Amino acid sequence: MARLRNAPPFLVSRLWLDRPVARDRPGFLGTSGYGTLDNVSVLERWEGEAARWSARTGGSVVELHAYALPEDAVREVEQKRMLEQLCRVYPETRAATVVDERHEWRADCPLFPVGGYHDRPTVRTPEPGLVVAGDLVRTGLPVALMERAATSGFLAANALLERWGVRGQTLWTVPDGGRSAVLRRVARWGSA
Repeated sequence: MARLRNAPPFLVSRLWLDRPVARDRPGFLGTSGYGTLDNVSVLERWEGEAARWSARTGGSVVELHAYALPEDAVREVEQKRMLEQLCRVYPETRAATVVDERHEWRADCPLFPVGGYHDRPTVRTPEPGLVVAGDLVRTGLPVALMERAATSGFLAANALLERWGVRGQTLWTVPDGGRSAVLRRVARWGSA
C-alpha cells in the first residue's frame, strides 16, 4: 500500500446555463485537442435533478472534466479555460450565461502506473470479516475508478454475505477473453 500514489490533480466543473446546448449534441463527448478539457457531459440527458432543472428553466447543465492538471495550475485560469474550450466544442454555448457553477478540484484519484497492479489490495483480506472496497482496489474486472468503487463494493458485500450462506449480487461485465479462440491464437502467435 505504501507504494500507491495518487494521479495528478483534476478539475470537474458543473455549469448551469441559461439556454440549452443543441439537441443533436451527445450526452457525453470525449475530447482531444481542446487544451485541458477532456470531456463534456450534458447532464440533463442522464440525471433526474438536472433534467428537472432544464425542463423548468429551459437551460442546460453541463459538466466539464480536466484530468492530469499541472501541480501549479491556477484555479481561476483553468476554470476560465475550460469554459472557453466548451464554447469551441459547442459553439452555441458562446451566447449562454452561466447562472450557477460548482468547481471540484481534487487530487485523490489513484494512479495506475504500468506494473502497479500487484501493489493494489484485493477485496478479500487474510482477516475473515475484513474486506476492502474503493477505486484503488484490484478486482480482476475491466473497470475504472467510480465503476471500480461500485464493483468492489458489491464484491465486498458478496464476500461478507457468503460467510452467512446468503447469495449476493450477480455482477455482469464485458467478456474478458475475447470473442474468438481463433483470433486469440493468432494474436499469441503474432506476439511470439
